[in-house]
Formats: sequence, structure tokens, C-alpha cells
Amino acid sequence: MPSPATSPRAAALARCKRIAVAMLVLAALVFVVGSWMEVRHPHWAFGLVVAMAEAAMIGGLADWFAVVALFRHPLGQRWIPHTAIIPNRKDALGRALADFICDHFLEPREVLRKLDEFDPATRLAAALYRPENATRVGRLVVDLSPHLLAMLDSERLHGFLERLTREQLRRMDVAALAGQVLEVMTHQRRHQALLDSVLRDVAGVLADPSTQETVAARIAPQLWSVLRLTGLDEPVARRLAERVVAGVGDLVNEMATDPEHDLRLRFDDYADDFIERLRTDPALQHKVAVMRDRLLDDPALPRYIRGLWDDVLAWLQQDLRRDDSQVAARAGGVALLLGDRLTADAAMRDWINRWLRDTIEPMVDRYRGSIRGFIVERVGRWDTRELVDELELSVGSDLQYIRYNGTAIGALIGGVLFAVVQLIGRLGA
Repeated sequence: MPSPATSPRAAALARCKRIAVAMLVLAALVFVVGSWMEVRHPHWAFGLVVAMAEAAMIGGLADWFAVVALFRHPLGQRWIPHTAIIPNRKDALGRALADFICDHFLEPREVLRKLDEFDPATRLAAALYRPENATRVGRLVVDLSPHLLAMLDSERLHGFLERLTREQLRRMDVAALAGQVLEVMTHQRRHQALLDSVLRDVAGVLADPSTQETVAARIAPQLWSVLRLTGLDEPVARRLAERVVAGVGDLVNEMATDPEHDLRLRFDDYADDFIERLRTDPALQHKVAVMRDRLLDDPALPRYIRGLWDDVLAWLQQDLRRDDSQVAARAGGVALLLGDRLTADAAMRDWINRWLRDTIEPMVDRYRGSIRGFIVERVGRWDTRELVDELELSVGSDLQYIRYNGTAIGALIGGVLFAVVQLIGRLGA
């Protein structure tokens, strides 16, 4: 990388300075030669040349002084007032720059006007609606995924998240949380809908003859081992077991079809009592906390979770390496679908634009002061010499044209003034 002193901008600035100096030297030579010729051979033409050269030197030197005074003290003379303006006024320039940017570019009404003019929702819809852009979205997901997967597969990240999760779970009042969750689930008997489904499924299973036969076959020997003491034989015990299974099925079916069944009401009472105990019973709360700690201390839990996580990451890595990646295809499809829906739904686009407007408006006011302070602080931290050099390299070449123009316009004005003086002299003669 070239240094600032050897950069193309520095070379261009040096070339412009040489041209300005050459014009000034030429004016001085013309002045000297013209003055000598005017003394040896008096003539109005030599007077005109001398006047033009003199004015050109004055204009060139004055503009040289003006240009140099922006960046440094001319000829190193610090006593000259109002010179080295940029180094001496660096902090003030930083504040002025910050005020200019914040007042004209970050003014809330101007930002919101440009946001409304930009219409981000419509632009997003139009971009996503094009298949080639949807494909780019899929490829972007594929390109970014390896970096994300590498981070997610980091042992350091796993260790950090495991420690953080354990610490937070140990601090958590699981009993109170469980009580709140159960209260939400049972509010206005919401749990009854789930219970209806479970009871219907259980009743259907128990009503199946093969299920009844299987269950009866399992409990009949146990039942006969008791009933044989009364003199009953094993077939009677088998029929009795079948009756028991059928009776249980009927009971479950009754509970499924009757929301006000006595057993279901008892279940409601039990659920309410259990929720209250989770809130107020220290013994139950202690048991829940002990169960929580045992689960967290079990080394099998992190191994199981890590195994699932590794399987997911392995599948993602294999898929992302393929040209027909399912992840890329799905991401592209989602982008295309989103673009299609947004294009057809003007109300949704308006909602997105309003949301962006409402989000950005307070942020502009909130952070404008911070941006102002950052600009002022950043300019203040710049090395003065580095700042001056950078500014001179950026605008110095253009400023040299001031010197060109000063020399040329000075010569022209000198000629005009000489002509005026000559004209006045002739009119007065």
C-alpha cells in the first residue's frame, strides 16, 4: 500500500504546485525583463507588460498565501494572524461537521420523508418476487451457514451455554413456574379439551375386543389366584376379568362424553389443589427443586442434548455441501413466496412501512446526539498533522487552481488598470 507521500494524489498535488510556482516565476521574469526594457526603451507596450506581470505576481502570491494559510503558517511564521486555520480550528470544524450532518441529514422529518420516498416494503417485495433474487437468497444462506455452523459447533460456545443454562435453571423456582403454567392450562377448564381427547382414545382402545382379550388374559391369572380360595374355577375368573375390562371401558367412555362427570370434577379439584400446593407447600417445592437438581446433575442429560445437536449440525453440513441443498431451496422458496404475497397485499406493505417509520422515528432523536458526539470525538482524536495532510491531498489539487486563476486574473486586471491610467492621462493632457 503506497504511503500518502507517494500516492497518486500526492503526485497530482505536487504537479499542480509546480505549475502554480512556474506561473509565478514566469510572471516575475516577465516583470524583470519588461522593467529593464521599459527603462532602456520607453514604450507603452513595455509598460503594459510590466503592469500585467506585476499584478500577476501580486495575485499569485496573495492566493498562494490564502491557500497555504488554510493548512499551515506561511513560511513557518506563526506570528501572522489567522493562519494554519484547519489545525487551529480542528475541534470547531469537528463540531461544525457534526452539526451539519445531524441537522441536515439526521433531522427526523427529513429521514422520514426519505423513508416514505424509498418505500422499503414495495422494494423488498419487488426484489424477492424475482426468481433470480430468490435463488441468490438461497445461495446467501449456503454461503453464510458454514461460518454460523462453525460457531455453533464450538466447544467454547457449548461450554458457555451449558454453564449459563445450569446457573439459570438452578436459580429458577420450578415449582412456582409449573404452577403458573398449569394455571394457564386449566383456566376456564381449558385442560378438559385435552382430557376429552385422551379419554376418547383410551375408551376406543378398551372397546376393542382384542384389547379386552389381551388385558383380561393378563389379569385373569392374578384374579383366579384369589378367587380359587372361594372354590371358583379359572374360566370363571377369565370371564370376570373380561367383565372388569369392559366395565372400565364403559366408565372411561362415560367420562369422555359427560363434562360434568363426578370423576372429572374430582380431577378438576385435584388439579386446583396441586397448583395451590406448588405455590404454597414448602415440602412439595423442595421435592420439585431436588428433582430439578438431580436432572441437572445427571451427566446423561448434556450428552443426550449434545448428541441431538451434533446430529442436526451434521445433517445441515452435509446438505449445505450439495448443489441441490434442501436448505437453499427452502430459503429461496420462502423468499419467492414472501415476495409474491407482499406484491399482492398492499395493506401488508403499508403496515411494514408504518412499522419501520414508527421504529425509526424515535431512534433518530434518541441516537442523533450520540452520533454528533461520536463525530466530534473522532475528529478530536485525529492526529492534526495526519488530518491536514489528508485534507490537503483531497482538495489541495483543486485549490491550486485558485493560484492559477489568481495569477491569470491578476495579469488581466493589471492590464485593464494600466489601460485606464493611460486613458485618464490622455484625456487630461
